[in-house]
Amino acid sequence: MNAKLIAFSGFVTVFLGAGIGFIAANLLPCPYTSQMYQDLEQKYVLVGAVAGLLIGSSQEMIRELKQERDAEEDLLQDLNKAIHSSKNPKNYE
Repeated sequence: MNAKLIAFSGFVTVFLGAGIGFIAANLLPCPYTSQMYQDLEQKYVLVGAVAGLLIGSSQEMIRELKQERDAEEDLLQDLNKAIHSSKNPKNYE
């Protein structure tokens, strides 16, 4: 797997997630005033950034693994054809 590509994908989606968290914090103001609800904008940005990192990295890892699996399946199909053609050369002419 390409670790640089996975890291880049995670890095890009961190910014997207943080932006979504920032927008959500500004569009959904909290009516409460207790200490727990202070700095809610920073918490939303942090949660969005972490979610973006997890989603982006996971998606890229799945894409990389699918490419590897497809390549292995193609290799096995070619090998299977080669084995069958050596046993029965008349069938593959």
